[in-house]
Amino acid sequence: MPVVNFYVVQDRYSDDLLQDLLVRSSHFYAAVLNSPLDRVRAFASSVPAKHWAVGGHTIDSDHHDAPYFTCLALSGRPTEQLHLLLKGFTDLLVEILKCERDLVRGQVIEVNPDHWAIGGIPASIKRASEVQSRQQSTANVPRT
Repeated sequence: MPVVNFYVVQDRYSDDLLQDLLVRSSHFYAAVLNSPLDRVRAFASSVPAKHWAVGGHTIDSDHHDAPYFTCLALSGRPTEQLHLLLKGFTDLLVEILKCERDLVRGQVIEVNPDHWAIGGIPASIKRASEVQSRQQSTANVPRT
């Protein structure tokens, strides 16, 4: 399930930097979700500067980049994990691409296990024991 997509301005970053971002974010994602690394998918989508606007202005050489990311998590994950993903992916963008932290935006998209396919089989069926275990552990955490 773990899928992250980083949206960046085209031709602003070297292939080496983007590859570093993808590799490190994959390891980070797997660690946070306690997921096997082979389940993680990471993408860098490059958008031409003339197709990217921040604050109502397209980005040109005088404007700072404002990367955006999305990451997916099956519903039922603890909120703390989701917050850690938001912070960690932002940290990686700031560290690797030298972006201004305040300009980075991102979101975690929670996906119902019935609405996510693994090899054409809903995750609710394919990963039933994992999802059930996670939901039980979340239900057993006392709320303060």
